[in-house]
Amino acid sequence: MAPLVEHGKTLYPVVVQHARSLQILMAAYADGDALALTRTTGRAHFYSRSRQALWDKGLTSGNVLHVTEIIPDCDSDSFIYLVEGDNPACHRGTVSCFDNTPFAGPNPLARLHEYIAQRRDASPDTSYTAQLLQAPLEKLLKKVGEEAIEVIVAAAADTQTPGADLLWESCDLLYHLSVLLARSGISLTDVDQELKRRHESPELAAPAP
Repeated sequence: MAPLVEHGKTLYPVVVQHARSLQILMAAYADGDALALTRTTGRAHFYSRSRQALWDKGLTSGNVLHVTEIIPDCDSDSFIYLVEGDNPACHRGTVSCFDNTPFAGPNPLARLHEYIAQRRDASPDTSYTAQLLQAPLEKLLKKVGEEAIEVIVAAAADTQTPGADLLWESCDLLYHLSVLLARSGISLTDVDQELKRRHESPELAAPAP
């Protein structure tokens, strides 16, 4: 998208996206001052075309958007704000201006981590996830080990529907591994940053001899 020029001011399109679920939350414009303030404060700032003024998102409503990263496009004239937190982005009080469902992002692992976060304070009597989060760590470690073995067995098995068992068991492993990451305080952002670091330094990703 190309920037707008209004009243002598250059306005850059900004798409706001949740850093974990990858859901698109809102779209707006930012001028140079708004971009600079977003970088220095970590809070989303925009330019209000209706008021022709700087817009500190959440200053009035309290629904601040905490920006973890600003991603420019190839021409550096439109941007993505990656944000954390659960504050509504829309003036209607909904999570997104585009969709009322809170986990509509395309990233299934992000949705899984969100579901696990919802169960963190649930009763272990009604939630298996809460049991794994609150029980002794050994129980969760045992489940991760069991599911890893079942993935290997499924991958090696010759069945009439190749891949069906592997898909099932892989989902079980991803779920239990996600619970372990959540319990250990490791976010998908942490995983993403580590993978980026390895990609940028291939020697880090090479297996040990």
